[in-house]
Amino acid sequence: MHRIILSIGTNFNRESNAKLVKEIISEAFHKVQFSEELLTNPVGDVLSDKKYLNFLACGFTEDEPEQIVAKTKQMETQCGNTEFLRNEGKIAIDIDLLKYNDQRFHESDWSRDYVKKLIKQFEE
Repeated sequence: MHRIILSIGTNFNRESNAKLVKEIISEAFHKVQFSEELLTNPVGDVLSDKKYLNFLACGFTEDEPEQIVAKTKQMETQCGNTEFLRNEGKIAIDIDLLKYNDQRFHESDWSRDYVKKLIKQFEE
C-alpha cells in the first residue's frame, strides 16, 4: 500500500462540495483521514475573489500516481467541475496529489501557508 496526501480546495458551494468530495475520496481510497478545513484567499492570477475552503486528505492506495491523478480528475467532474464554471472563476473542487509515499508533487503548493499548517496533522 502507498500512502498519499491530497490537497483539496473549493470556492463554489463550498460546504456541500467539501462534504461530497469527502464521501467520494473515502470510497476510493483506504483509511482516509481529513485535516481541519481552512478558509483562504485565492492565490495567483485568478478570476474570482471568492475565498477557498482548503483541506487535506491522507489515505492509502495500491494505485500508481498516474492512476490517482486520473481518479481525482474524475472526482472533480463528479463534484460538478466544468470548464464553463472554471472560466467564471468558480471551482467546485480542485484535487491535487501532494505526496505519494516520500515523493512530493505540486512543489509550489508546499510553500502555501495552509499546506504548511495542515500537513503537520499527518506528519509522523
